[in-house]
Amino acid sequence: MAIVRKRKKGKILRIKEGYNPNSSSVGSQIPYLFAFYAGTGILAILTLHLFNRFKKIIKFGNHKSDRKDPDEQ
Repeated sequence: MAIVRKRKKGKILRIKEGYNPNSSSVGSQIPYLFAFYAGTGILAILTLHLFNRFKKIIKFGNHKSDRKDPDEQ
């Protein structure tokens, strides 16, 4: 009679999400890239909005006598 050995099952040591050894790993980083581009776009719009809002203070200073309308001469 033959001795039948039971094979031990392997353990899962860790799971890598978005990783396929047969393809490039760049594909797993594209959602993060899109999120980064969206975030920098929103930040740029907010910064330009703040510059536009405080244009008189930035251009002419904060003192009341310094604030002259450029159209008045």
